[in-house]
Amino acid sequence: MARIYRMKCPACGNVQNLNGSAPCAKCGAPLDVNQPASITLYRMGNVMGAAVGFGIYLNEQPCGAIANRETVTIPLPYGQYKMHIVSGMNRKCNDPVFDLTPQDPHICAKVHMKMGFIQNKFIIERVDPSTMPQE
Repeated sequence: MARIYRMKCPACGNVQNLNGSAPCAKCGAPLDVNQPASITLYRMGNVMGAAVGFGIYLNEQPCGAIANRETVTIPLPYGQYKMHIVSGMNRKCNDPVFDLTPQDPHICAKVHMKMGFIQNKFIIERVDPSTMPQE
């Protein structure tokens, strides 16, 4: 299975999946997956909401959705990124902040839903790359 790259067009905001560098499907601006840094996110399998995508937000900007047991890589420039996950009415999340630097350019994280008595919560945890599913 090929790696899924998810990019948000800096020109128009369209979010799309890429297998490599390509133009934006909406405005034609060039999109390049060869950014200096990235966040790779794996959605751990969960029967609750399995058919529903979890919306991904970086610095409060939408970056598409992630399906059950899917892995996506979001190429990014260096910087600080607050990650938030939502799905339907579930909006509680631990909102970790990741610093992508030349010394630490690639972050791997897993997301899962923690069941609550009144409301569920999304948990995003940074993990060692060796614990990520292999393609």
